[in-house]
Amino acid sequence: MTVTESSLNELELLSNKSLVAEALQLFINTYIELSRRREVTKDFLRDLCSFSVEAQVWYILWESGGSQRFTDILLLVGCSRSKLSDVLRELLRVGLVRMVEKRYQAVSPAWLVCIREPNKQKP
Repeated sequence: MTVTESSLNELELLSNKSLVAEALQLFINTYIELSRRREVTKDFLRDLCSFSVEAQVWYILWESGGSQRFTDILLLVGCSRSKLSDVLRELLRVGLVRMVEKRYQAVSPAWLVCIREPNKQKP
């Protein structure tokens, strides 16, 4: 191997390392921005859903990512048993909640699926 070939290989290696570093930095920046947007959207959704008991119940179920028992929901919502029962019945009727083995689970509209945390189960 000549000195020129050795120099070219080192330059290629350096340029490959810098390309990888640049790609990693772009990936990290993109991840940070997507995480920020996800949090902004979740905060907005939580605030929006706090206006009514129906929306609050749905949000609690959606945020949990799984199915919840009636008594667990009751503790979080802070309304009467009869009110929660009426709310869940209405959410079941309109298709925003479904029953999974005697537990309640939120049904997510398609536009919300993209903001769910990656490690959480999709309803």
